[in-house]
Amino acid sequence: MGKGASRSSFFKFLPASLFGAIMALAGLSAGWKQAARTWGAPLWINEVIGMVAIVLFLVLAAAYLIKLRRYPPSAKEEFDHPVSVSFFATIPISLLLLPGIIRQYDLLLAEWVWGTGAVLMFLFTWMVLRKWLDHRQDPGNALPAWVLPVAGTLNVPIVGMHLPISGIHEICLLFYGIGVLFAIILTTIIISRLFFQPAMPAAVQPTLLILVATFALAFSDAAGLAGPQDITPGVFFYFDLFLLLLFGSKIFLLPKCCPFRVSWWSVSFPLTAITGAAFRYREINDAWVFGVIAGVLLTLSSLVILFLLVQTFCKIVKGDLFLHEAAAEKAMEDLYGPPAGGK
Repeated sequence: MGKGASRSSFFKFLPASLFGAIMALAGLSAGWKQAARTWGAPLWINEVIGMVAIVLFLVLAAAYLIKLRRYPPSAKEEFDHPVSVSFFATIPISLLLLPGIIRQYDLLLAEWVWGTGAVLMFLFTWMVLRKWLDHRQDPGNALPAWVLPVAGTLNVPIVGMHLPISGIHEICLLFYGIGVLFAIILTTIIISRLFFQPAMPAAVQPTLLILVATFALAFSDAAGLAGPQDITPGVFFYFDLFLLLLFGSKIFLLPKCCPFRVSWWSVSFPLTAITGAAFRYREINDAWVFGVIAGVLLTLSSLVILFLLVQTFCKIVKGDLFLHEAAAEKAMEDLYGPPAGGK
């Protein structure tokens, strides 16, 4: 395949799920910022990771706009797919997390970006839920990615609670209520699917860690909105640690489950989310064990994201990041698995 064809394939099959890398980098930047505050780690690490996240978001946004202009049928196919539609949530989630980096440079810009992300997240959540309610869903399509459109609202308070916006507590409480209750409902459905339906395709096995991110965010939100005296944050935190133990093997089995593909990025943001939760819990309980947990998770998150960045860059250079089959028509199945029951 020539260079022109490679570039064409890159834009045509560029998935929205790749914005998950922005979420991961924003989360990792926040983790190193907490490490600087807790242990005096160099601040430049947080700043460099943050700048990489911002630049990469701008590059990916421009690339996806090119896809929308040149290959609208491909974008529509991705949006209509019963699984891949959920990954469009990574775009407004990125807009919700990046202000945590931007606010140290321009507070007003951070507020506008966050506000845009919050509005888009609300509209996307409403739209996807209406779509699910209006059309019968196949149980086989109940994959972990399903929580993204609803649990994505749990990202609203993460940065929002620290912005000087009028009524911000009630706004964050609104999104927290939507996210935490629907996350519990959908997690129940997904666990039921794991128990009673055929095993998920190897390519989407890493997405199981998305469930870890859900309850890590629920903990961080609850701790910020209700305060450490409430038992709820602790319940979310310990349940989340158990989920990490339950699904954590997916991190180390990645090289064996299938050739590198974009779905591997699904393990990255959950790791940074639970890392942030661990640092937050250490503020509530300063026992040494929680400092160890936070340090181990920060190290693991950094190494995994570095590995994924190197793998992604190598695939882009080779021109085969998305196309793992000779036939381009199979690209969607390679990324997300085939739909179990149609649209």
